[in-house]
Amino acid sequence: MTKKNNNGDDNGDDTVNIRPTAGYLTILAAINYREWYALAEFVDNSIQSYVEYKKQLKKINGDSYKLRVDINVESDRIIIKDNAAGIDEKNYPRAFRAAARPERTSGLSEFGMGMKTAACWFSPKWSVLTKPINEDYSKTVEFDLKKITKDSLDELKVDYHKVKTNKHFTIIVLNKLRRRPKGATIMKIREHLSSMYRCFIRNNEFDLYFNNKKISFKEPPLMIEPDYRDIENMVKNPKPKKWKKNINITWNKMIVKGFVGIRNPASLQAAGFALFRRKRLIMGSASEAMGLKDTKMDGSSYRPLTIFKAPNSFEYQRIFGELHFDDIEVSHTKDGFVWTPEEEWKFLQLLKKEMDSEELPIIQQARRFRKERNTKTLRQVSKEGHKQAIDKLPQVLEIIEKVSYKKQELPKFLDKGKEKEVQRKTVNFEGRQWSIEIILNYDRDNSSWLLINDDKKIRNKQIQIQISMLHPFTEMYFGDNSEEVEGMILIGSYIALAETIARERGNPRSDVVRSYLNDILAYLPPPVNKD
Repeated sequence: MTKKNNNGDDNGDDTVNIRPTAGYLTILAAINYREWYALAEFVDNSIQSYVEYKKQLKKINGDSYKLRVDINVESDRIIIKDNAAGIDEKNYPRAFRAAARPERTSGLSEFGMGMKTAACWFSPKWSVLTKPINEDYSKTVEFDLKKITKDSLDELKVDYHKVKTNKHFTIIVLNKLRRRPKGATIMKIREHLSSMYRCFIRNNEFDLYFNNKKISFKEPPLMIEPDYRDIENMVKNPKPKKWKKNINITWNKMIVKGFVGIRNPASLQAAGFALFRRKRLIMGSASEAMGLKDTKMDGSSYRPLTIFKAPNSFEYQRIFGELHFDDIEVSHTKDGFVWTPEEEWKFLQLLKKEMDSEELPIIQQARRFRKERNTKTLRQVSKEGHKQAIDKLPQVLEIIEKVSYKKQELPKFLDKGKEKEVQRKTVNFEGRQWSIEIILNYDRDNSSWLLINDDKKIRNKQIQIQISMLHPFTEMYFGDNSEEVEGMILIGSYIALAETIARERGNPRSDVVRSYLNDILAYLPPPVNKD
């Protein structure tokens, strides 16, 4: 960047390098972004500026100084304004070059991509006006992607103006919007920003305004109820507990801190985990007011299957928490962690163990605590589960329409797999002795939920029934307490025994129901991984 002339006047020769240009900048418009993550990039820059220059800002403005960020969406433009320290002469060239990382990458601004990516995603024509702290002039740069592309520009003119030294601010104007937030998106932006910056809002570190209304964060309501174990053991006058637990675990050479708790009342939309890095939320920006579905695209709560089970479960609707990963890598759009499925799985196992430790078993309490079956909460959970179930029926029929029944010769004996648990029972049925063996298969690669054998013996029949315990259907819809596992095994066993008896009584197609059932469970969400 060429520095301004000594008298502070505009100098048409002053420029800022914006390489890489043209093609690269136009690609930024096609990034898979959501409005709240894009706007958060500007807020991140403001907060980082405040953090780095906090002492100087307080010295100039007094101890009452507070960072303020305003975001206003107008008919054809978005204006983002802050009273942070501005972009100084040292950092100005880097600020406008894509992928030019700052010297310090331990804060919220680390990739050198945020402002450029978000601005180009929203707008083909945008400008930045900034007045740095301790400098006596402001700087303005205007981006016009059409002109940059047409003329193959790699430098842009910088306009300077004299301003009082004690002024400091940055104003970004996004013109001719490609994407203008409106309708329900406006509400989502407000709620997501509230969730993303809740740590800073809680600490009263800055004020964030959206369309001239101050954003606040509403804390989730906490369950204060007796321990489910006291209720099951019929303890007289059980004492209520506050169901919130601090988390402090070591994973992947880092410390993960935070808390987990149980909501009361339950919420289909607002439960789940919020995952933070450097006090800024990365994953899990949900809000009851938004009515969001649980999808990554909407940025909603992080609810891994191994802990939260199905959407109609109590765990899914009751458990919430905040977890802070200060050293983990994140995507350049800051909407996800960079971790492998194996790393995530190991973390979840540690977290699950910590959550359900004996003193305050969060998962078990969320699952097993009950009031009367006819209470409003339980009836609502049943209603939601009822709706979730019936909504899947059209998919069931589509699957059956695509698959065809093929008669298969049942094996004489089942391959029990490497990881298994076996229970046997001998019973007399219709004058014969039947030896029934139930196998719980823990092999991850078993795609059929229910398998049976046919030993074709006339006397002393040996029946094997195998249920896949790591099948996605099992993991999502059945819990890990004995009653729920028993119920699942009984359903599978009833189907298998009904098929066996029908075949014994002369029905050659008795396996058709189980065949279709395995096909349905292989394709319905969550589908079996066939890779």
